[in-house]
Amino acid sequence: MSLRTELIACLLVTSLASTAIVGGLAYQRLTKKFNTLVMQESNNNFTNDVQQYFKVYGSWAEGQKQESFRAFTERRRATMRPDAGGVLRPQPGVEPGPVGPAGPPPGGGLQKPPPPGTGGNLNRPPFRFYLFDADYRSLFTLAPYRPGDPIHDEDRARMLPIQLDGKTIAYSSPQGEVSYSDLDLGYLAAMRESLVMGTALGLALTLLLGVFLGNRLSRPLRHLTGAVQAMGEGALRQQVPVESDNEVGVLAQAFNRMSGEIARQYEDLQKSHAQIEAMATQMRELSLRDALTGLHNRRHFDEQCAQLFASSQRYQRPFSVTLCDIDHFKRVNDQFSHATGDEVLRRIGEILKQSMRGSDLVARYGGEEFVVAFPETDLEHAKEACEALRQRVEAYPWHEVHPDLRVTISMGLCSDTQVASFHHMLEAADALLYQAKHGGRNQVCALAAGEPA
Repeated sequence: MSLRTELIACLLVTSLASTAIVGGLAYQRLTKKFNTLVMQESNNNFTNDVQQYFKVYGSWAEGQKQESFRAFTERRRATMRPDAGGVLRPQPGVEPGPVGPAGPPPGGGLQKPPPPGTGGNLNRPPFRFYLFDADYRSLFTLAPYRPGDPIHDEDRARMLPIQLDGKTIAYSSPQGEVSYSDLDLGYLAAMRESLVMGTALGLALTLLLGVFLGNRLSRPLRHLTGAVQAMGEGALRQQVPVESDNEVGVLAQAFNRMSGEIARQYEDLQKSHAQIEAMATQMRELSLRDALTGLHNRRHFDEQCAQLFASSQRYQRPFSVTLCDIDHFKRVNDQFSHATGDEVLRRIGEILKQSMRGSDLVARYGGEEFVVAFPETDLEHAKEACEALRQRVEAYPWHEVHPDLRVTISMGLCSDTQVASFHHMLEAADALLYQAKHGGRNQVCALAAGEPA
């Protein structure tokens, strides 16, 4: 799950929980307040009825002789009209007077609702009240009391006094839960509907704000995540936009600095690594080449020639090796100086590199001796190459080095791959070189396979 989704989900859950808690508490408090108002209204109506009953008849006992309390309240309700709020109010100058004698009050203090259309919001199911005289004795039957029963101690604290002309004439207390009229139920339904609609609107607003804030808060983190992934894939120089000065903005700034520093250090490391590689390559080349002529040295030649020889034997391919020696090189050093001798060696090396093929292996074997390996070359073609080399050395303008200088080479060539190793080929080539020198120098002596050296 992405961070944006988590943020939106958290906002929705928080909003839903908050709305449910606030809505539940609001509905509970509104219902409690509504119940209190309904109870107060009913109690006020009952109190007014009792006060008016005492006012008309003087006392409860006198009233009971002429008219029951229930009959009196019904007669009184008939003279009342609902106000703008639906509450029954007595009409000015219209109050019921006394009536003739009546029998005992049936049903005690039970209040019946007024006829339909005249009761307003008092059109609710019967609601009973306890009623006691000033000495806390029950005035009518309502369980668990009968007329004349003293009040129980646990009920005394709940009694509300009913006064007339500053004198307490009775005590009353409602029995049971509040009974709602149709209008009351309509009010409660309207409150519930308003709370539900408010909750739905709150959730919709939270969803919109959640998407907006989720995108806004998670966008810098998405940039950081993408940059970190790019760095993991090798693109080290990453920069993310700094969109704020808060903790995420500080983190973005620190990341940009860190990314730049890592990229710079990595580039320096790459440069250093390249330099080390170049130096290592140079050192390898130096270890494999002769410092004076730039040709490969004897060690490298022996390693490579052993592989070429083994390959020629395995696949039965032609292979030739020649050993070259500068004629009278000691005389060059003694007559013209060692510096001239070194220059002769360098120029012989250049002639060898220019004359041989790219596949041929050329090396300075030691002193004034040079060696060439000809892979995939038989004796005839190798001898042609050696003869061309000999002629080129002889024809070289050595007078540029010294006016009296003349340089030639002698060469021994072996193409016998039937021997045990390439060292035996070199030994045969060395013997042929010795033969060329004793034969007058400046010549090529060759040995084919199977011929005696």
